[in-house]
Amino acid sequence: MKPEVWHVSSAVVSVVPDRMQGVLGELAQHANVEVHGRDERRIVVTIEGRSSGELGQKLTEINLINGVLGANMVFEHAEKAE
Repeated sequence: MKPEVWHVSSAVVSVVPDRMQGVLGELAQHANVEVHGRDERRIVVTIEGRSSGELGQKLTEINLINGVLGANMVFEHAEKAE
């Protein structure tokens, strides 16, 4: 049996400034997405999941939120789940 691997990625989400609160609200509805910081135009998040593909799918969903200009993965790490 193949051991389960857990992936975590950080991403920077660029946002239209007057949509910031709406985007933050939408991000709060996404499972396995956590906001760690923000300024006037950017939000730093982590995304967790069982595969790189799952992280990519979540990043695509974030890119489709109204007011998001772009969401870009910065770092990804994977390790055996405990």
